Amino acid sequence: MAKEGCTHSWRMTNVRYGFIVVEKCYHCRMERSYFAAEHTPPKEEYREGEHFWDYLGSAQSVQFGLKCDTCGLEVRFDDVLGLMVCSGCTPDCDAHVVSRICEEQRVWVYVALCYQPDVVTKDEMGERLAILSRYFNDRLRTPGKKILVVPGWFVKDIDTCYGTVLKDVGMFEVEPEEAAT
Repeated sequence: MAKEGCTHSWRMTNVRYGFIVVEKCYHCRMERSYFAAEHTPPKEEYREGEHFWDYLGSAQSVQFGLKCDTCGLEVRFDDVLGLMVCSGCTPDCDAHVVSRICEEQRVWVYVALCYQPDVVTKDEMGERLAILSRYFNDRLRTPGKKILVVPGWFVKDIDTCYGTVLKDVGMFEVEPEEAAT
């Protein structure tokens, strides 16, 4: 994925604001989530084949990609639902273990929550998250602070996780910069 010899200067591209919508089929009890690029999340019940989908909830989110201004390499993150700051949970959670190890070094651990983590290979996800970590770290202004983005499969049980999903409270009050589109 990375082009040899390039030191990469990343910028955000293809920014789309919206919501992660979570639905449940009351017929088979299956749950699913998707990104809706709208100013308000869709909450209507509907039928799709054998499924009867009900709205369970939603959260602000943003989809984006990164592009290297030096070599033109583009990396998309359409599968990332959002980022969560790991703030601890059970001792057998891999995200918690990594967070505790990194704590002394002033490294904050962010968890990339994805739609279908099993679709992307671990190598590909690792390379993409290393790029995302570098993007964030290149913009930090606090000396000594670092960010490490780890995959969502590090979280043992999202239902018992104490992590905090990052959100932009004023997300829909401003339009994205022209350069970010």
